[in-house]
Amino acid sequence: MGTTKNELRYGSLFTGIGGLDLGLDMAGFECAWQVEVDEFCKEILEREWPNAKRYGDVFNLDGSKLEPVHLICGGFPCQPVSQAGKRAGTADERWL
Repeated sequence: MGTTKNELRYGSLFTGIGGLDLGLDMAGFECAWQVEVDEFCKEILEREWPNAKRYGDVFNLDGSKLEPVHLICGGFPCQPVSQAGKRAGTADERWL
């Protein structure tokens, strides 16, 4: 038979404090790994998703070494273009 809802696993890029992850968990997915560079955010992720593997800077990530998942989600880092930020665009170190 096919994959059931509770067998679906996801990986999370630019995880932040896990907003997308929380929604996926509520939909029955399981988090396999998260990628987040911010230390404060990583503390929250460790507390809320203790079984997920965590990675730091996405620029140092080797995708071929990530555990396969059914879904990869990610929130685009918006600080470089946000109206609430400095709007430095490509000059911002967080620009991808």
